[in-house]
Amino acid sequence: MLVTRAGIRPGQTVLIMGGGSGMGIAGIQIAKLFNCDVIATAGNKEKMDKCIKLGADYVVNHREDGWHRKVREITNKLGVDVIFEHIGKTVFPQEVGLLKMGGTLVSTGATTGYDSTIDLRYLFFRGINLLGATQGTKAGLEEVISWVSKGKIKSVIDTVLPFSNMVEGHVKMADSQLFGKVLTTPQRL
Repeated sequence: MLVTRAGIRPGQTVLIMGGGSGMGIAGIQIAKLFNCDVIATAGNKEKMDKCIKLGADYVVNHREDGWHRKVREITNKLGVDVIFEHIGKTVFPQEVGLLKMGGTLVSTGATTGYDSTIDLRYLFFRGINLLGATQGTKAGLEEVISWVSKGKIKSVIDTVLPFSNMVEGHVKMADSQLFGKVLTTPQRL
């Protein structure tokens, strides 16, 4: 989605919202693969540190008031070229305001809710692009598989649980206790 929908290019500044999520972890690595400057967000210090280890150049806590002002400071008030996000309602209005002229926001979900308002002046005065995507293309999948097989991108698994304990995984996810994915293992019947 960063490649096929947003069309990221080397040297761009990319904001990855929710850097500790599965989408965020992939986004950080893909943006770095394309030699972009990466600003990630995460909800606590531990996740912020892990985002840096994963390759993010900067990390901001999106749970803190004024998080978006910190992103503007990092960019010297220029804004970002691309935003990759799935958080939704609680951050969407601020995200739109962070885009440069002609910038692109790709939304892949809405973890905190679907209803959001934005200042429409950003659309026409800055000529920004708002894109949605829920899945990539077959070609994109093949490219990601190639990167993984070459070790350019790594999966991050936070927790491995037997299928019978899947509820525990959902609780951890709902409580934002994960950095990466929950893997469930099959059981014999």
